[in-house]
Amino acid sequence: MGTPNTNYGSGVFRRRLHWQATPGCVAVALEDSNHGFRLRLRHDGRQITAVEAEPVRHPFTTCPEAVSNVQQISGLALADAAGLRARLPQATNCTHLVDMALLAASHAGAARQERHYDIAVADERDGLTAARITCDGQPIHAWTIRNHVIETPAELAGRPVMRGFYAWAAAQFGETNDLALEAAQLLQRGYFVAQARRSVYLPVERYPARSDGMTVGACYSYNTGAVERALRIHGSVRDYSKSAERLLQFDGTAPCGNPTVRQAQEEKN
Repeated sequence: MGTPNTNYGSGVFRRRLHWQATPGCVAVALEDSNHGFRLRLRHDGRQITAVEAEPVRHPFTTCPEAVSNVQQISGLALADAAGLRARLPQATNCTHLVDMALLAASHAGAARQERHYDIAVADERDGLTAARITCDGQPIHAWTIRNHVIETPAELAGRPVMRGFYAWAAAQFGETNDLALEAAQLLQRGYFVAQARRSVYLPVERYPARSDGMTVGACYSYNTGAVERALRIHGSVRDYSKSAERLLQFDGTAPCGNPTVRQAQEEKN
């Protein structure tokens, strides 16, 4: 394990995610304090034809090795959500690339659409954590959390945000509001990753993955065969507490080789 972060309590974990659907392609870009990824899922309207993933910034030297595994959903039907998940077991994949691939597959039917999400999880203060997510600048969820359980809003009080989260979230939002469900899932994942702000791992040479005490198979780099080789990368952790505008700066090009929706609208006007 790392050492306690002496700055924890005064900062904010931030994650920005952008997905763009164009005919035959859905592109997803994600960046937060610990990660930066790009993924393109190509399809023919019925099946996935290719998955292209690029780890831009990642915590361990072994993370890029998981790219080939997420490509194993090529050839599967877009509508087969259960089959897609079964083909992407947690132990042999990058958690974030799996999340991005499944998100892309769920929006492959959109002819032309995009969303920008911003997630902010404040450091815990007096036992409480404030977590919120916006979509295209509009607030979607704002939760106050204590001991991994939501306290507010009142209608969600008592709901867990770790184990047991997906069952209640699907029941709460799944049949009535796809945007609310998608945003809730993204906020939960952001809350989970935000816990990394509690510790620092410097100098990185002292903290290889095997020293973390993580469950074997928690992800590719924590699985047998990789964890023994997984070394932390110097400079992979960044603090965006006061600089959310810097997120996704690496994503300046059109990710599917086409103009973004906003660019197309501007050109039309």
